[in-house]
Amino acid sequence: MKFHSLTVCAFGPFAGTERVDFDALSADGLFLLRGQTGAGKTSVLDAITFALYGDVPGHRRAEGLKSQHAPLERQPYVELEFSTGQDRMWVRREATYYRPAKRRGAAPQRVGSALYIKRLQQGEWKPLPVHKIDEGAAELQRLLGLSMGEFTKVIMLPQGSFAQLLHASNDDRRKILEQLFDIRVYEQLEQHLEECKQQSAAQRKELESQITLHTRQLTNCAAALLTDAMPQTADLLPEQLSEPVLHHLWQQQAALQTAAAEAQDAAAQAQDRWTELTARRRELQRWSEHQELRRLHEQARGDAEQADQLLSHHQRALAVQQWLTRADQDTDTAHQEQERATAIQQQAQELLREQPELAAESVAAAAEELVELRARLTDPEVSQLEQRWAELTEAAHTADHAAAQARTLIQARAAEITTVSEELESGQAQLVPAEEIDQEIDETQQAATEAQRRTELHQQRESAAARLEELERQEVAAQVEQREAEQTYRLRFADSLQQAAAQVAAELSPGEPCLACGSRDHPEPLEQQAHAVSAADCESALEHWQQTRLNCADLAQRRRSTEAELEHIRSALGDEADVPAEQAHREHRSAEERVRVARQRRQEQRALLNEVEKLRQRLADLQTQRTAAEHTAEREGADAARLRSEAEAARQRLSALRGGYPSVTERIADLDQWHQKFTAAQQAAQRAAQAQETARRSAAEAAQQVADSPFPSPQAVLEAQLPAERLSQLNQQVADFRDRETKLAFEAELEEIIAGRERAARGEQSPSQQELDLAEQDARQADQEVETAARRLTEYVAEAKAVQRAAQDLQEALSSRDQQAAAAQLRAELADAVLARGGDNEKGMRLTTYVLAARLERVTEAATRHLSIMTDGRYQLLLDPERTGTRQRLRGLDLKVFDEHAEQERPAQSLSGGETFMASLALALGLAEVVQSEAGGVGLDSLFIDEGFGSLDDHTLEAVMSALHTLQGEGRRIGVVSHVTEMHQQIPVQLKVTKTHTGSALELVGVQ
Repeated sequence: MKFHSLTVCAFGPFAGTERVDFDALSADGLFLLRGQTGAGKTSVLDAITFALYGDVPGHRRAEGLKSQHAPLERQPYVELEFSTGQDRMWVRREATYYRPAKRRGAAPQRVGSALYIKRLQQGEWKPLPVHKIDEGAAELQRLLGLSMGEFTKVIMLPQGSFAQLLHASNDDRRKILEQLFDIRVYEQLEQHLEECKQQSAAQRKELESQITLHTRQLTNCAAALLTDAMPQTADLLPEQLSEPVLHHLWQQQAALQTAAAEAQDAAAQAQDRWTELTARRRELQRWSEHQELRRLHEQARGDAEQADQLLSHHQRALAVQQWLTRADQDTDTAHQEQERATAIQQQAQELLREQPELAAESVAAAAEELVELRARLTDPEVSQLEQRWAELTEAAHTADHAAAQARTLIQARAAEITTVSEELESGQAQLVPAEEIDQEIDETQQAATEAQRRTELHQQRESAAARLEELERQEVAAQVEQREAEQTYRLRFADSLQQAAAQVAAELSPGEPCLACGSRDHPEPLEQQAHAVSAADCESALEHWQQTRLNCADLAQRRRSTEAELEHIRSALGDEADVPAEQAHREHRSAEERVRVARQRRQEQRALLNEVEKLRQRLADLQTQRTAAEHTAEREGADAARLRSEAEAARQRLSALRGGYPSVTERIADLDQWHQKFTAAQQAAQRAAQAQETARRSAAEAAQQVADSPFPSPQAVLEAQLPAERLSQLNQQVADFRDRETKLAFEAELEEIIAGRERAARGEQSPSQQELDLAEQDARQADQEVETAARRLTEYVAEAKAVQRAAQDLQEALSSRDQQAAAAQLRAELADAVLARGGDNEKGMRLTTYVLAARLERVTEAATRHLSIMTDGRYQLLLDPERTGTRQRLRGLDLKVFDEHAEQERPAQSLSGGETFMASLALALGLAEVVQSEAGGVGLDSLFIDEGFGSLDDHTLEAVMSALHTLQGEGRRIGVVSHVTEMHQQIPVQLKVTKTHTGSALELVGVQ
């Protein structure tokens, strides 16, 4: 991860916009961030953290980052450009702040935070497609690969936290490591294994209760079912109980099954005996009935054959009668056709006499004459002549109509010309010169502009007054806070002096002189206070007091500036300074209304001018249309006269062809009707001749059929036909005989008839009713015995299932107990080993402690490399694996130092102040490397060290700088935060933070 530039605005102590070019600042790899106490060195680092994560480390809140020196309406934001992996990113994050309300007296308006992210692609910054702050934060976390906690531990090494891990007790060191390294999964594993062990014990107890319950259920169920056959179970274990009980259960069930099978066999034999007797009686009876029916059928055979002969003679007579009937029908048809033809011929002759224009004397000649006349009338020239006459007539009417329309149009246009002329004169009279209207608009516009200027000045006056009131309120609150901060500092300073005196008193010995006053008598030495006040507490209180003084000065300056602004506005308003803003606003609205009215009047004049021009054009168009209509009326009148003359000539020619009819078509229709009647008379004569010939042939064929039949005459044919009632009786008699014969043949093939015939042939006799009743009684009694045996077996099986279920439940509970016992033993051993409660854990360390010790060991290895450079190879940081105290959770977390000069190990607390700083810095650098690897090997090209170097002598400082230059040689960009003068000389490239009463500013020093 590499930072390129940082821009802050209204953030922390920075009231304006400050920009840092990290590429220029980090060109040599190492730079110094310096400034006065409270100037804002740490705020620069906070700005980077806020841009990436939307929060700052420590107890500060992201909503309180707005600079107290910046104007209330200024937006606080941070912009950061950085590279991670192959991506070059730009992020802007705006902090939450309260903007002054636009209305006087209203509460300040809260403006929420915002996040914008861009990626550099092919030389262009392109926004990332994120719509919510949470989505953008998640995308930044994915790109960075570090959480905020990891970021502030591996890149931003915080102020005052180096020595925490080195000097902490084992318990405190464990808490620090738990914050640095996420071991929640191992803690959850410890808790889970302990819960599993407890659950296994509870399950074991539950299974034992279930085994006792199932044992009692099995014993009770078996005792109720087996009665006398119940085995002795008092001395048996639950594992031994099921087998003897189930053995006796199967034995008794087998006995019941055998009894049921024997009853079933006896019932089957009785049923077979009764079935055989019933079948023998039924089959012999059916055979006897079949024999009687066949005898009666043979007796009726002669009558049936005689009836069949009568029916055959009747059918022959019907066939001949059909020929005779058809001959009679053909003769009647010939007479009818002859009469119809005679009537039609008479009608045709009368029609011929009524038409004098026909010269023919016969019907046939008249039909031919009509054909010739029709051909002349249907000639195409006649049709064209009719069409021409109709067209000429229609054209004449059209010309007359057009002439009439033209005359009407002439009258209408004359009236419109009069109306438009009057409107044109009226519009011209209403026109006003454009110069007059433009002058009016300019005057009203100037008045409106002046009114708007006064309105804006009144609004600025009210806004400045509201800001002045707010600043006065803030100034009063800041003065109160300043007095409280001064009082706090003075109290802490007095406590520190008293604490120093008490410390001197604690070192006094009787008879020894006091280091302060030299007296050997110490009558009332001061005692140590319960709550000690450190130098850091006094320095913090002093910084807070100085900061409140700066805040008061800043607020006073801003108040004076606002008062000057308000006085300037009042001077600009002059005599109207005391006029209410609402009155100025009303005057402004009135001036704007006059401007609007003037402009509307100009628009109306323009519209009127356009309307006058349209009326002039309309007048010219109407005059042109009237002239054209006059020409049209004259031309159409001449055409109508010519067309009427031609139509009259065509009408006279058509009158000759119509022959008194309204049209040639109607005359042709009458000629067609006459022709149809003459043709119908000819066709009727032809049909009558054909009917005579058909009647002659039918009579000859009927006579031939009578001659070929057994009947001597037609009268004999009629006499041979039977009456309907007699015919139905004979047909029914023959049908019944044939049905009986078919039925007897079918019955002869039935199994019962065949079996009865065979039994009769063997001489078997039909059993008596007494034999049948006795056999049926035996079968029913056997069925009852079967039902009784089956019911006993079913009841026993149902009760036996309860015993079997109880035995199965007992076996399943025993099996579950055995399976759970092995798993429970494994879980208990594993939980004891992980929680360091068993002998299998040789190190005697809990799992979480072991994991933290492994992480700490990696940290000490990495820290030793840096410490060796700083101390010329003298010191190494080591991890003490031995038990410390009796608490397994703290074992393996003790730190010690190996001194090469003394060739022995020593406690870390024995190091001097400078040695402690070097060891702490080395430990912090090693911690950063390990956390980096834990975060997935994120590239850490930038590193900021926020720690004082004032406790180092020149030689030690040189060693520390050598270690930092080593990191610089590895390609890292290192920023050191310090106000030590020697550091200013060691690191020429610097970012200087300058504190003023109006806010802090940033300056690059030593940058080319």
